[in-house]
Amino acid sequence: MNKIILFVVVFISQFAFSQVSVEGSKLVKDGARYSFSKYEQVFQNQEARDYFKKARANKTVGEIFAYTGGFSLGFGLGILISGKKNTMYANGTSYTKESKEGGWTFLAAGAGLIGAAIPFALAANKNATKALQIENGESTAFQPYLKIESAGNGVALSYNF
Repeated sequence: MNKIILFVVVFISQFAFSQVSVEGSKLVKDGARYSFSKYEQVFQNQEARDYFKKARANKTVGEIFAYTGGFSLGFGLGILISGKKNTMYANGTSYTKESKEGGWTFLAAGAGLIGAAIPFALAANKNATKALQIENGESTAFQPYLKIESAGNGVALSYNF
């Protein structure tokens, strides 16, 4: 009998103190899995919804840059590996020459686009984590610090929060 009562208490407390978490590419709340597009059903706090909306926007922009950069990187690498030959005509004679000029351009553009995607991915992770912390009631932003500054002719100690 005691085990049944303990099980019921634990089970009810799970629903009373339910927390939102992320598993893979799904939000989990009360044992139910939601896709990221259903975040408005999961988050009750408006501030958490706003942060998760920013996270989704950053994730989308980052993925666009990353996929475009990955395609460009692969395409440029394919050009470089293929050893494509062009037939050139000069003074009435023809000769063949390996042409790899475009490959390096695509390779550099792809690497640049992938590099541009990294800050968006980091911002998406930061905003999603902050949204989860706000929704779950964890402490978030209050981190006061002391700072020594130059104040005209002297030195000042400021307390920032």
